[in-house]
Amino acid sequence: MVIRRILNRALQTSKPEETIDVVLWGKADCSLCDRAKAVLERLSRDYPLQVSYRDITANPADFERFRYVIPVVELPDGTHFEGKITEHWLRRALDKRA
Repeated sequence: MVIRRILNRALQTSKPEETIDVVLWGKADCSLCDRAKAVLERLSRDYPLQVSYRDITANPADFERFRYVIPVVELPDGTHFEGKITEHWLRRALDKRA
């Protein structure tokens, strides 16, 4: 797995990288949201991520939609992850984009 990541990064350096727009839905005082944010920050070292943070408490409709499943990470292709966000599964999804 590590070798594959190294090879992927080596191949990606030879071409311009497209930014991957990721949305993280969460709220303040949410430990799982903080962990998801840390995972995305680690992944941004290996992938060209542009992360948008959205607070579900800012809009009543968003609150009703996400209040029981935060954090939620949405990728541009519609893939999304809810609850306990793991680096492993996000990395797999991002590798499929390459």
